[in-house]
Amino acid sequence: MSTATGSSAAHARKASLLAFAQGLGSEAPWCLIAPLQRGSNVGKGWTLVTLSSVREGASIMELFHPQHGTAKVHLCARSGRDTGLTHSHLLDLRLMDGGDGQRPTTESLARVVTGIAKRIAKNELGTVDGATLDAMARMLTHEERKAFYGPENLL
Repeated sequence: MSTATGSSAAHARKASLLAFAQGLGSEAPWCLIAPLQRGSNVGKGWTLVTLSSVREGASIMELFHPQHGTAKVHLCARSGRDTGLTHSHLLDLRLMDGGDGQRPTTESLARVVTGIAKRIAKNELGTVDGATLDAMARMLTHEERKAFYGPENLL
């Protein structure tokens, strides 16, 4: 295989993966966090604002606290090692606050997200609907997301 052909094939694979990870037409994976829904009080003064469909390889869960403001937690495919704020069996939950892991996380937020991760882990072992399986299949690991989109584009 020539270098040009190999390069073209690699570019085509990357383009296909990126298009798939965009999740166009997919639904938000609400089944993973059930019975939580938009507006649910998730504890410690935090409220679940929304859960997005998969975009750029992750579903984004937005939480709000009257004192601490908005927090965006990205649900990404788990890479096999502990990364992010916490994780379930299959997903890493990464707080995306622009701090590059250097900024301390509010204790109440850390506890709430850990509780949500436990809920996700329980739901992963139960019945997951087809829309949620489709969304999870479109998720990338955080490292893949950084490589494809650039870390500055994932906030």
